[in-house]
Amino acid sequence: NNNNNNKHDSHNVLTKLNNMADSDPLAAPSSVPKPSPAYTTYEDDAALGKDVPSLETLEYVKGDPIEVGKGTPTVIMFFAKFAKGDYGTVVGVSEIADRFKEKINVVGISVDPNKGDAEGFLKKIGTAMPEIDIPMLSVSYPLAFDAGKTVKEAFRTASGLASLGASATFIIDGAGKIVWREQFGQGYTPSMGQLSEQVRRVLVGEALLTNGPKPKADDDDEEEEEMDMGDVDDDLGF
Repeated sequence: NNNNNNKHDSHNVLTKLNNMADSDPLAAPSSVPKPSPAYTTYEDDAALGKDVPSLETLEYVKGDPIEVGKGTPTVIMFFAKFAKGDYGTVVGVSEIADRFKEKINVVGISVDPNKGDAEGFLKKIGTAMPEIDIPMLSVSYPLAFDAGKTVKEAFRTASGLASLGASATFIIDGAGKIVWREQFGQGYTPSMGQLSEQVRRVLVGEALLTNGPKPKADDDDEEEEEMDMGDVDDDLGF
C-alpha cells in the first residue's frame, strides 16, 4: 500500500510539473518529492564539482552528438537494453527533456555489451510496456553506445563508486562541471527524485537543493548502497 501511495504521490507531482511546463518550465514547483533514503544524493558526493569526462568515444545510434560544457546544461543518463527494470528512468528523463526542450542537452548512454543491443533498443521506442507500468516507451533525446565502457568507467571513477550502471544520471552545468548525480532504479523513477528541480535550478541560477552531508554508515549500510548503485553486468530484465 505504501508503494502504491508513493507512486500516486509522485505521479501527482509529475503531473504538476508537466502542467507547469506547458506555461513556464522555469517556474518553481509548489513541492518537490523527497528522495528515498537509499537513493539520496548528499552534498559531499564525490562526483560533485568534477570535470565532466569526455564523451568523444561515444557511438551515436539515435540523433546527433551533443556538446558538453559549451554553455548549455546537459543531462546524462546511463541505460541498457537488457535492464528492462530501468526503462522507467529512460521515460522519466524523456519527460524532463520535453519540459525544458532546447534549454538543455540530454543524452542516453548505452552500456550494453554490444552496439547491436543498443541499436535493438531503438525498436522498442514507441511501444507499450504495461508489465512495467510504461504506457509508451518515449525517448526524445539522442542515444549513444559506450564502446569499451570508456565513458561509464570515467563517470564511475569520478563518482568514487564501486560500480555504475543503468539509471545513473548526471547534470553537467554550462561550464562542464558535474553539479548533480542521482541514481534511480526499478520502481524508483525520476518523478520520485530531485533531478527535474535541480535542472530547473541550474537553468535559472538558483542554489541547488541540498540533502546535507552523508550520514555516517556502518559496513553493512555501505555494502547495501553499493548494491543499490547496480552494475549492468547483472541481468535486470532480459
